[in-house]
Parts: sequence; structure tokens; C-alpha cells
Amino acid sequence: MTTPPRRRKAHPLLAHAEEFVAGAALVVLVATVCWGVLTRYVTATPAAWTGDISSVAFAWLIFMGGAAAFKHGMHMSIDILWVRLPAPVRRWLGAAVDALVLAFLGYVTWLGVGFCLESMDDPLPILRWPRAILYAAVVAGFACMLLRYLGIALRRFRGRPEPGDAAGEGDAGWA
Repeated sequence: MTTPPRRRKAHPLLAHAEEFVAGAALVVLVATVCWGVLTRYVTATPAAWTGDISSVAFAWLIFMGGAAAFKHGMHMSIDILWVRLPAPVRRWLGAAVDALVLAFLGYVTWLGVGFCLESMDDPLPILRWPRAILYAAVVAGFACMLLRYLGIALRRFRGRPEPGDAAGEGDAGWA
């Protein structure tokens, strides 16, 4: 009996990239909002730049946090009908759903790249940074979702999702 080949573990920074970026964005968001409130109500000169920084941090928090939730299967799904379908129907329907989800994620990533390129000359109001920094969160978040879902879909297609994988429900593929 042969043992299956060992999967090489990804570097922790790469394996948890979404969580690290979302966590850093949360820290920046909280710090800038607190600083903005402090300077507005305690000092005589409010910090105007906090609005730009907090909006960028909020965008990165939302999209990378969404990617992290996507990776861990934390988004809602309703499977009341799915579990009652026969295995062959689930297999074909699951493959079709995976193809649609991958197409959607790829399309939104592509749209985000277009937004980034179009907004390179559109600066943020106070800091005058390119607004593309804001839209890059869309690209990064949906690209992470696309890559993670591609891995999930390939494992399901081969009939071997990872145990505890919420997208795979721990079963043998779509069956």
C-alpha cells in the first residue's frame, strides 16, 4: 500500500496572508479614527488626513476580511435542497456551481484591475495619494478568493477535499 504524497505546508505568512492584512488594516483603522477624534475634540487642530487613511484601511479590512472568511468557509450557505439530491446530480451541479463562482471571482478581479488603472490619476482628497490604493483592496481580496476557491474546486473535482473544509463540507467531493 502506497501512502499519498505529502503536501508541502505553505509559509505561515502566505497561509494566513488575508488575516494578517485584514488585522493590520483593523489596527490602522482604529488608530486613525481614535487619533481623529482626539485631535478634533481635545486639541484645537483636527487631523484632516485621518479620513483618507481610515477609508483606505476600511476598504482593505472589508475585502481582505471577506477573503479570510471565504477561505475558512464562513460565508452563509443554504443546503436544504442540496443534501437531498442524488450523488450524480450533486456532482454535475457542484461542478457547474464551481465554474460559475470561479467565473464571477475572476470577472470581479478583472473589473477591480480596471478600476485601479482608471483611478491612478484620481487622487484622494487630502493626502493626494492615487485612489488606486483604495481599489487595490478589491483586486487583492477577490484575487485571494479566486485562488483559494480554485484550490477548493480542484480538490473537490479530484474527490478529495480537505477535512473540515467548509466549502467541501468534509465529504468526498460533491457526492
